[in-house]
Amino acid sequence: GEAVVPVANCDVKEYNSNPKEQLPFKEYVKYWQEYIRNGYRSSRGCLYLKDWHLSRAFPEQDVYTTPVYFSSDWLNEYWDAVAVDDYRFVYMGPKG
Repeated sequence: GEAVVPVANCDVKEYNSNPKEQLPFKEYVKYWQEYIRNGYRSSRGCLYLKDWHLSRAFPEQDVYTTPVYFSSDWLNEYWDAVAVDDYRFVYMGPKG
């Protein structure tokens, strides 16, 4: 909950991009709960958690596994080989 995450405001454009701010993850979850309760509206706009490197921030945690259908994808193989980033095809469902 205390992890700081990058959040983009999808309702605002700056230089053909969305401005980002840093929020504690628990604040972002609270925002989304209120956003849903309010019919997907907020005075803060539509905030999107974008480019959070979860596995890099918490390498000791087993936070996801690559689905078997994507495991031999050349991009995953490349990123595994160079070991400089954590981009992968991700499955966030139950393990098993």
